[in-house]
Amino acid sequence: MPFITPRRIAQAGFSMSASVADLIDGNGQWKWPIAWYDLYPVLIDLEVPQLTHDMPDRTVWKDLEGKCCWFRSLEVWNVLRFRASLVPWVNGVWFAQCIPRHSFHLWLVIKNKLKTQDRLAEWEVGSATNMNLMCCPLCRNDRDSRDHLFFQCSFSATVWQQMRPMGFLDQVDDTWQSIMDWMLLHASSKKAEHIVSKLVIAATTYFIWLERNNCLFSNDRAKVESVVGRIKRTVRLRLMGFDFKGDAKVDRMLRNWEIAESEQEEDPG
Repeated sequence: MPFITPRRIAQAGFSMSASVADLIDGNGQWKWPIAWYDLYPVLIDLEVPQLTHDMPDRTVWKDLEGKCCWFRSLEVWNVLRFRASLVPWVNGVWFAQCIPRHSFHLWLVIKNKLKTQDRLAEWEVGSATNMNLMCCPLCRNDRDSRDHLFFQCSFSATVWQQMRPMGFLDQVDDTWQSIMDWMLLHASSKKAEHIVSKLVIAATTYFIWLERNNCLFSNDRAKVESVVGRIKRTVRLRLMGFDFKGDAKVDRMLRNWEIAESEQEEDPG
């Protein structure tokens, strides 16, 4: 009870390390001074717990609903952390079949938290001369930004055009808003083609960002074939672990990704 000072606790003959059992007498009544009831009226309604000899002391905590539970760091975190409303695209980023590093990166993309050149300019990082010389490392044209990289950049657009059919995303154009519109409609879908779509979106943004950084810091020229190849290999390996329930559309999808039925292992649902 934090409202009772250590000094008063010591004056009553107790110590800060006293257990609950130390505060209960042989008749099952509290041992603290009667004067405490006047000083701390909250003690009046405090019931004496029924203890057994083999019951260890445990620290308790009240959860968000006010219910007592055993103290755990998880419960403390749930009470202390900022809780925002659940976003409608959450299941398009985090789902059972996702590739975690791709999902984390996609979350940064959606939140527009990547350190793109337009954001660096807002922070006034570097000299004005250096900022004016900035251009997209992939297409060498315009300062890069989230919307430019995904997928207005001529390089990224070429990669995206090759991956869209593989991910059943022909109806989605080259704008980030179009991708988010699709995500809001299909984020929670568990259909096989939509799982593939979400994997393709996350993998494409992930490997384009890697290629962008590689070109920026290594002065390499971006290669569409290299990026597309890495996306296809990564998504294909993930799909090989699924046990899709066969129908004509799924069979076509497996053939498109060059996956034989014998290579599947687990149920994506």
